[in-house]
Amino acid sequence: MVREARHATGRGSVAAVVLAAGCATRMGGAKLLLPVGGRPMVQRVVDASLGSKASQTIVVVGNEAERVSEALAGRPVTLVANLDYAKGMSTSLRAGLSAVDPAAEGALILLGDQPFVSAALLDALIDCFARCAKQVVRPSVDGRPGNPVLVSAALFAELAEERGDVGGRRVIERRADEVCMVPIDDPHELVDIDSPCEYEKEKGA
Repeated sequence: MVREARHATGRGSVAAVVLAAGCATRMGGAKLLLPVGGRPMVQRVVDASLGSKASQTIVVVGNEAERVSEALAGRPVTLVANLDYAKGMSTSLRAGLSAVDPAAEGALILLGDQPFVSAALLDALIDCFARCAKQVVRPSVDGRPGNPVLVSAALFAELAEERGDVGGRRVIERRADEVCMVPIDDPHELVDIDSPCEYEKEKGA
């Protein structure tokens, strides 16, 4: 069940941007529509966002845009079309950030192929952002960083300048001293599904 979104407190509201526009070349098809635990994986990611403290949920669509949009029908999301999705993840990130409410102080960047991410994990990232003075917040397992990543609105312009299929990785690397890690107990929440082999392993979870 999708809960009504609750607004973050303290530092300010945080939007969520779900990147769901990629070509999924390693999977060989529209992987975000493949069922995991009986539901399309993109649906699971979006529902986690809607159940969290994120003030709005933006979904960037491109490859198979119509089918992905249909899978999310009835959900209170903002759909953003990325016509340049074939040029890499940076184009989707740029499209998604352009739709963030100007009042938001940050954005959670979620990958549409991480079907085990939970609202509780997203809330932990948002709560950390509200408490700390860092520009980047991300989960970690045994000290290793993972996705999703929460970025301050102060970085939006720099992120929008990125090109290619790197997302915001280079910007975050340049801000290594501005990253706050949130340790998590369940590494399965950070699993992303990229290949048929990974999908066969995870689809029944």
